[in-house]
Amino acid sequence: MNPSTTPDTQEAAHLEKLRTQISTDIEGMHQKEASLKEYEQRLRSLVEQAQHAPALQNANQNYVTSGPNSQASLDSEWEKYDRAHALLEAARRGLSDDRMALKDREERLTAREVEVTRREAWVKVREQELAVVGQAQAAAAALKAKPSFTTAPFLAAKNLFSHGKSS
Repeated sequence: MNPSTTPDTQEAAHLEKLRTQISTDIEGMHQKEASLKEYEQRLRSLVEQAQHAPALQNANQNYVTSGPNSQASLDSEWEKYDRAHALLEAARRGLSDDRMALKDREERLTAREVEVTRREAWVKVREQELAVVGQAQAAAAALKAKPSFTTAPFLAAKNLFSHGKSS
């Protein structure tokens, strides 16, 4: 995660992503609406044609009920269509479920990323505190250490003789 990214910018990015998704959804709905309007117009024109030409409809009906395109074959074709439609609908539902699962996973990953960033910051602060404490302890230990004859010969001699008296 970028350390310069703040929760506000993350939220703004998330909102912008949602905004673009909504706008694409709206655009898709507008396309579907236009398609449905076209379809409605075609149906209306077909209904008008059917009302004006009833003899043609009777001829088509006789053709469907006789020959290789009988009612039984028409019914079997409708059954095939219904099965294909059911399979398509099941696949659509599966894709929708997958999309929801991916959104949920993405949200969980984002939350996890925020939590890891928070923990990393805490660990960094804790390491700095421990380094300061370690330096302070090292300085204190250096002050308490007995001087050697090479670094401070008089202090070493004084410590040597003072410990000899107390023992």
